[in-house]
Amino acid sequence: MATISGTLRQKWILVVGMSALMGLVLLAPDPALGNANLQPGLTQTAAEPLLAQARTSYPQRQDALINDYGEVLLPADADRLRALLEQVKTTAGIEIVVVTVPSIGFYETEDAAIESFATNLFNTWGIGDAQRNDGVLVLFSQGDRAVRIELGRGYSRDYEAPMQTVIDEYMVPRFRNSEYSAGLYAGTEAMIRQLTGPPPSPIEPVPLSGTESLVLSGGLMVLGLGGLLGGKKAFDFWRPKCEHCQVRMTSLSQEAAKTHLDAGQCLELEIGSVTHNVLECPQCHQYIKRHFPSFTAYSDCPSCHYKTLKVLKETTLREPTYQSSGEALTDRCCRHCNHTDQITIVLPRLERSTSSSYSSGSSSSSGGGSSSGGGASGNW
Repeated sequence: MATISGTLRQKWILVVGMSALMGLVLLAPDPALGNANLQPGLTQTAAEPLLAQARTSYPQRQDALINDYGEVLLPADADRLRALLEQVKTTAGIEIVVVTVPSIGFYETEDAAIESFATNLFNTWGIGDAQRNDGVLVLFSQGDRAVRIELGRGYSRDYEAPMQTVIDEYMVPRFRNSEYSAGLYAGTEAMIRQLTGPPPSPIEPVPLSGTESLVLSGGLMVLGLGGLLGGKKAFDFWRPKCEHCQVRMTSLSQEAAKTHLDAGQCLELEIGSVTHNVLECPQCHQYIKRHFPSFTAYSDCPSCHYKTLKVLKETTLREPTYQSSGEALTDRCCRHCNHTDQITIVLPRLERSTSSSYSSGSSSSSGGGSSSGGGASGNW
């Protein structure tokens, strides 16, 4: 009996020990959940996917160009912005995505600032070409009163100062007046003019007066002057000497410049299709005028020859395919002389890619680009 009792006692101790050990295992917190508090009635197993989703719940990309989750873009500005982004994608190959959100905290990520949220969103979506890494993300958060221009890792840090100028001069002043839609369009348009060529020389920055007339235009970049105007040459170009008294000339503000322009040129300056730079000698008050076409949706009018011709409507005549291009009929009107016409344009062939179809039903390409956190931010 003593032997049997000893055996039973050993078995009883073993059972109690195993039960205690199993209880510790079941009550131990899952490392994947960290120190998160479970909601009442929510089991640990059911909470795991919810917490994992919260950590990575960046918004899904529903459109290739514009994702207005914050619902701040007016229809007219959204249409103009889309045309602009499509044009820079077609002509320069740069993928720019504009995103608005109610607040970065709305998505419950681990990002505490708009900078990290923008970088992670950029890399999650893979914006831009994977080889060039030249994609750009414009992120607007109304709830945080913050805006961010996130650049692909292919851009050097020399681009950050021009991006900051775009935010400070074109976006933030409009955002302070609650003109969110107009500020996003104006800022994106000014940003594109900076990205269509080399950055300004660090020796003599582009003299910005807070107006579009003094921003370095895409047309100037295309001409290749950025590569030629290094060092002192850049200084001489932006601040030339007066031919009469050899004093450095200064750029006039947009309003002052208009007094030296005709009606068509004033309209070009207003819509940003041409940069009109008027310089004055502070000593003898001589003036010189310089004109640089900007990167916009406007084209030259065949009647008045100002860059004020805008496409009003585009009707597809033949859909493009992967094997052949298509055709479309465009209705155009000049904002200066009211000239109207119709022309037929060629629609480029479709290109196959590894793009994903998002929940909205639109197929938006992801080029696999990435960002290392370069760019600029602003608050209002």
